[in-house]
Parts: sequence; structure tokens; C-alpha cells
Amino acid sequence: MYTGFLHLHKTAVLLFMALYLFKWIALTFNMEGMKAFFAKKGLRIFEMVISTLFLATGIYLMVNLAPEMRSNLLWIKIALVLASIPIAVVGFKRGNKILATLSVLMIIASYGLAEMHKKRPAVNKAETVAAATGVDIYKANNCAVCHGQDGKLMLNGAKDLTASTLSRADIEHQIMNGKNAMPGYKNSIDTGQLKLLTDYVQSLRNNN
Repeated sequence: MYTGFLHLHKTAVLLFMALYLFKWIALTFNMEGMKAFFAKKGLRIFEMVISTLFLATGIYLMVNLAPEMRSNLLWIKIALVLASIPIAVVGFKRGNKILATLSVLMIIASYGLAEMHKKRPAVNKAETVAAATGVDIYKANNCAVCHGQDGKLMLNGAKDLTASTLSRADIEHQIMNGKNAMPGYKNSIDTGQLKLLTDYVQSLRNNN
């Protein structure tokens, strides 16, 4: 369910950004035809639906996100989103180009912060270099937060590692590049640590 909400949230975010970007273009360059188009009742309903999906799915993901994954970047993103919405409403309703521009910049900035939060390393490289075994690397990178120490926790959309059928190459690719809510670790673990971590992940299947 978490993964489904994550994809729905991403879609809503992109539609929300596109909608307000086009509205900003229409307002900034005095494109009366486009402004009239966005003023239609059907478009206003669509905007309300997208905005509701954007906020509702975001709240669900935040509530179900492990506390350890709530970084300062994430809180700043949320503050920007919450602040941008009333500014956008006032700006576009009154035709205020300064407020409209500010709201669009805040929305774009919040999206950028979300991407930075997703791609950030879970821990710094110095911490993982000291890890000597696969289980140490697993713990050091907070894998257990979502997967659990036994691989069965399945929090934040994580898969049950004990039931995984991924090949070794696929496991390594997913560890390094991430997937959905899982960040990539290519900036925090080296080749040797990747081998040890993959060995440990595969060993969890034998404990099923």
C-alpha cells in the first residue's frame, strides 16, 4: 500500500507543479486565452482534486515514515508546501504576479528538497568503513528501520527480504541506486561493503 501511495503522490506532485507553472505563465505574460481556460469550472475542480491528492498522500507517507528517516530537509519541504498553497491562492486569485511567482518558486524548491532527501546517504562514509561484517553494514545504514533485523518488517513499502527472489545483481543494483522510498547507497558504501551487505541480505532467505 505504501508504494502505491508513493507513486500516487509523485503523480499528484508533478501534475500540481505543471498546473501552477502553466497558470504562472498565463498570468506573467498576460495570456488572456490561457487564463480564461484555467478559470473554467472543470479546471478548478481538477485543481482541487490534484491539490487534495497531493496533500492527502503526502500526509499518509509522512505519518507512515519511520522517525529515523524524517530529516531536516523533509521538514523544510513540508513548510514550503504549506506556505506556498495560500500564497498561490491569493496570488493567482488577485492576479498578483509577485505572489504567484513566489508560490511557484516555493513549490519547485520543495520538490528539489524532496529529491535531495531521497538521494542523501543514510550515514556518512566514515561510519560504514568501520563496519566489518554484512550485519554491521546493514545496521550502520539503518536497513533494519524499514526491513527489520530479520528482514520481515516491511515498513515504508519495504519488501520482505526473506521472501525475495531477486538475483544477486538485482540486489546490488537496488542497494546502490535505491527504489521508491529506499535511498541509494552508492555514495556511502564501497565495493567490498556492497558484497558483504548483499551476502547478508541473501542469508536472510535461509532464515525464513
